[in-house]
Amino acid sequence: MNRAFAWTAVAFAAGLSPAGAAVVAVPFSAAPVSAPAFSGAASIAMPALASPALRAPALTTALSAAPLLAAPNLLPIVAAPALVPAAAPALPALKAAAAPGEPGDPKDPGAPKSPESRSAEASARFDGAAASPAPVAEPAAPMLGAGLKVADEADEPWLADVVGTLMQSKTGRRILRDIAELEKKRGHPTLVVVKKISNNGEVRYDSDLLVMDAAHRRRDPLQSAPILAHELQHVIQRSFGLPADALELEIESYTVESRVWSELGIEPAPKTFARDARARLLQGADEFIEWLGRQYPENRVLHGETDAAYAKWLEGQHEKIERRIKRAEKNLRAAQRVVEKMKTEGKPEAAVRSFIQEDVEPVERHLRALATERGWNLRDQELMKDPAARARFRAYSRGVIRRARALSRS
Repeated sequence: MNRAFAWTAVAFAAGLSPAGAAVVAVPFSAAPVSAPAFSGAASIAMPALASPALRAPALTTALSAAPLLAAPNLLPIVAAPALVPAAAPALPALKAAAAPGEPGDPKDPGAPKSPESRSAEASARFDGAAASPAPVAEPAAPMLGAGLKVADEADEPWLADVVGTLMQSKTGRRILRDIAELEKKRGHPTLVVVKKISNNGEVRYDSDLLVMDAAHRRRDPLQSAPILAHELQHVIQRSFGLPADALELEIESYTVESRVWSELGIEPAPKTFARDARARLLQGADEFIEWLGRQYPENRVLHGETDAAYAKWLEGQHEKIERRIKRAEKNLRAAQRVVEKMKTEGKPEAAVRSFIQEDVEPVERHLRALATERGWNLRDQELMKDPAARARFRAYSRGVIRRARALSRS
């Protein structure tokens, strides 16, 4: 959840360190959300929500779940007319009815056949072919939830398994319904990318992607489903006009994650950030919030503060970002001078290109990330100047804290 906007979702899988969701965001109207990476520190780029593979605070942008819509009954129910009269006349009793198609003993048509007789007749009818087993319908292929798509079709079976597991959880079903509703509102689905990253998972606000670490392909879906829930909650949060650095975004996603762990009847893998975070949350919400703030030092909780204090903190963060931008610009100018000198001295093009890739391009990426972070910060400062936005943020914060406390007391 750092200013790099990498929020990792640790609450989710076995892994590395903090869990959360990472969000790399570019300034625009929607608010980003992210969970800290498991590494322990948030990246320096755009806002990103990430599930810490093991430990790394990341930036958060919260989106609360959208209200669920009940599906209308599409088929009218028509009463079928009765096909049988209310009372059927009783049939006269028969002494010993022969089985259909099997005449009784000629001497005594009503007598049942002996086992030897039935066996002989069965042998006479047997044509030598093996008995055909009753056809068994193939199980339906698992389907992804509405509103979710994978970037690589090869990952669809894996994600379908994880989504199927998530649907066994009441909280998971609610999140998947909200994701489906979000697709209707936005006009496009949530795209899931599976690739090797330093976090368990992350939501990238600038590219609007949910990224899950490739290690999840090898994990039990029960260990991946709560992490996916954490990240999906960040996707939902992204639709709210909330400050991108609000710690409440992470508090909510960890609460959601922990509920899924409970509803699936499983615990996070030992020695993971997800295990540690869940244990702390269940022990006490207030202590958990204080601890989580130390894991996400670039995020600020509104709970317990005045609006003015939060706005002042945002101003201080802006000053820090500007100083970091100036240092990065200085480093870039120095690297560019080296490039010019290499060209002047006739260094091979391959050597110049190698230096650019190793020393120039990383600084350029860093600058772009800082510019994005600055953009989110400026947007958040404007939000805190708007009375309606402040009231919405305050109400959201109260709800998040209330739900976290309710979970720790359950």
